[in-house]
Amino acid sequence: MFEGHDPYLVALSVAIAILGGYTGFSLAARIRGTPGGSNRILLAGAAAFLAVGIWTMHFVGMLAAPLPPDTVYLVLPTIISFLICALVVGISLFFVSIGEPSLRRVASSAVLLGAGIASMHYVGIHGLSGRFMIEHDDAFVLLSVIVAMVTAYGGLRAFLAQQEGFRLVVSSIAFGVAVSGMHYTAMAGMHFAPLAAGTHQHLGGGLAASQQILSIIVAVLCFVIAAGFLLSLVPDPRRQNLVPAMAGEVVLPADALVPETVAAAAVA
Repeated sequence: MFEGHDPYLVALSVAIAILGGYTGFSLAARIRGTPGGSNRILLAGAAAFLAVGIWTMHFVGMLAAPLPPDTVYLVLPTIISFLICALVVGISLFFVSIGEPSLRRVASSAVLLGAGIASMHYVGIHGLSGRFMIEHDDAFVLLSVIVAMVTAYGGLRAFLAQQEGFRLVVSSIAFGVAVSGMHYTAMAGMHFAPLAAGTHQHLGGGLAASQQILSIIVAVLCFVIAAGFLLSLVPDPRRQNLVPAMAGEVVLPADALVPETVAAAAVA
């Protein structure tokens, strides 16, 4: 599966997926306790970070792969792959963050999330352009989709668990395994076949970016994910104030004390 891949970039791609998952799920965990329209902002932010994590992991994995030297990336399919990913991830998070997280709801969200990860991958692969044809092994295509859906279900289940800190770690690791596992399983079933002389796949298909340009974009997105991860570690005072209430304690401000109680305390 990893034959010819750069092991350091492979490890970096998995780490990026995990960090993107942690940042996105930490934002999604705040949706239920946030009133009004702010929960929509949190949902959009969570979907954006998860989508950026998926997209960046994919292209770091592509940079790690032994691609033909003349490979370029068509801009339009690359952008479409990100938009598909962001939309599907947003819908999946909406299903599990709003309403009662039943088994059917979580399973449906996992199927949708896994399908979104797979769709992003294969649309992105369609954007590869060079003097080659791309062939996919049907068995590996099916296996990659199953890996994405099963691990996505595990990640969503862990995200919905009661342990606050532990669930984010487990769900982000499961998310990273879902994304990277799907990607490298699909890559194991992908082969490049040379074209006949004088032909070139996808020529005239629109703007294209070289691997050097893609490397710069990926580096910027890695910085964004790292910054978001560090910000997600900052404690939220509003969530900390909810802990006593969840434990059954009643916390009243000083000016809410009953006057008789204050007077009795003063006499004593």
